[in-house]
Amino acid sequence: MALADIETIVIAIMENRSFDHMLGYLSLADTPNPIALEGLQSDANWRSSFANSSGTIAHEVRRLSPTQRIDDPPHNGAAIAIQIAKAPRGPGPTKMGGFVESYVTRSKKPPADASAAMGYYDDKAVGTFDFFARNYCVCDHWFSALPLGTQANRLMAMAGESRLVNNASLLLPEQPLVYDWLTKHKIPWCTYQSGGFLPFFALMGKWLPEMGTSLTLSNLGGRGRFRRYSRLRKEWKSTKKMPRVIFVEPDYGDGPSKTPNDDHPPTGVAPGQALLADLYATLTSNPARWAKTLLIITYDEHGGFFDHVPPLPIETVIAGVKLETTGLRVPALLISPHVAAGSVFSGPLDHTSILQLLDDRFADGKGYSPAVNARQASLDRLSRALLAAARKGPPPALPKAVAKAAAAAAAAQAPLATKSLAMAAAPVTAKPEVAADPNAVALDRAVRKLAHDHPELISQPGWEEVRAYLATHPAPLLEPAVTE
Repeated sequence: MALADIETIVIAIMENRSFDHMLGYLSLADTPNPIALEGLQSDANWRSSFANSSGTIAHEVRRLSPTQRIDDPPHNGAAIAIQIAKAPRGPGPTKMGGFVESYVTRSKKPPADASAAMGYYDDKAVGTFDFFARNYCVCDHWFSALPLGTQANRLMAMAGESRLVNNASLLLPEQPLVYDWLTKHKIPWCTYQSGGFLPFFALMGKWLPEMGTSLTLSNLGGRGRFRRYSRLRKEWKSTKKMPRVIFVEPDYGDGPSKTPNDDHPPTGVAPGQALLADLYATLTSNPARWAKTLLIITYDEHGGFFDHVPPLPIETVIAGVKLETTGLRVPALLISPHVAAGSVFSGPLDHTSILQLLDDRFADGKGYSPAVNARQASLDRLSRALLAAARKGPPPALPKAVAKAAAAAAAAQAPLATKSLAMAAAPVTAKPEVAADPNAVALDRAVRKLAHDHPELISQPGWEEVRAYLATHPAPLLEPAVTE
């Protein structure tokens, strides 16, 4: 059985980009060797039918410059409701036309370019993804689980349910995560964190002490369940056993990091492309391990960017609030010798499909949890995208030109991203005048709590970025007046 041949599943969840925005170009007629997937169309009538209105101006989908900075589009529940429900300029579609309207009416200052919400990248900007799409498998009907923001969707991906609706500035409510499920089923796992800050679920208090201790151990060359990404290549190439499930987390722009690579605007996509290129190079550097590995890449949610496919009609009740659909489509790729080159899997999926796959492979396949089980009747199985037998031969090599271009673009964009992260990059005075977003406030609180509770850890090598941040930010970030 194909799934039984996979010994390691690696999961990387990036931030805030839609399918059409990142992979939709693959189906365009002017794309060299287009791929038959449900993406953007070159037809003028199609483009005009999906045009989004802003006053009297009609904004059609347009190609973005590889280095274009984008003001962060809104992607909370209220904004998503507008994006989904409003009809585009038409004629034709009756939904998926409110992306520009939600962008120009966001609570913060208006964006510099309203049409950026309708923008898409091509292979010049997302060369790593272009390579993955042509050599592995694209999932073109993978949806974020909920029409909500980052926190609720990451909880769905890592727990199958969420106890909150809106992003919270406080630590997350305690609830079981996939970490607990894997531990209960005696399945070895670990997380590799890019950068010098903390994994996302440092926002859940019970994990913070272990994260601090484990990352300190990793900084010193040890192997706990939370490790620095800089250790992955050496550990992957060694003869020692690796965990069966590995999570790779980017360096979050809300972290706050000076060199984020999570793809969350205003951070450009180049740093994320460079990270994922490096991850692929690392995983394929050990052919024996790679032959039995599946890498899954997706995004927590669409980040407010245009996508033309309506969400799936899956009802979910979150904290007493009934939601009638999933969130929007997000980029998703399966990278492994166990998928066909240039293939497209079009079965309906959402973030809980990852949890179901873990159950299918490592448990009894009867269901991850009641909450996850309830969604599966409306979803396909990721295992159906796998080949009956793995491809033979060495893995395709990412062209050096692609890797170099991604790294160069990432280096060029880093200062731009830093300047744009107003609260993360700029020192905070005792009376900060600008409110940060909820994720930034929550991560700031997590860092301060770790430093307060465990100063003996933060004083160790590897925490230099955190110490520098705390030294230049003596006061906590100011809580946002309105939760987004």
